[in-house]
Amino acid sequence: MPAGRTRREESRFREQANMLAVRLRALRIDKGMTQENLAGQAHVAVSTLRKIESGRVVEPGYFTMLSLANALGIDLRELA
Repeated sequence: MPAGRTRREESRFREQANMLAVRLRALRIDKGMTQENLAGQAHVAVSTLRKIESGRVVEPGYFTMLSLANALGIDLRELA
């Protein structure tokens, strides 16, 4: 693991990552999108989206989340 990166188990953002995972998945399903559809429209790797939706990514990148929100047609704050 690169120096400076916090492991998921040790991150103080674990709970937020889990809440984001649930929220993102629910929004995607409500929009009738598959992971592949959303990832393609957001120009994000499907594997990245899967990791975020499973809570394995504790601190997703700002621009990744912005791209996902835009592809969902929502404001980024709706993912908070």
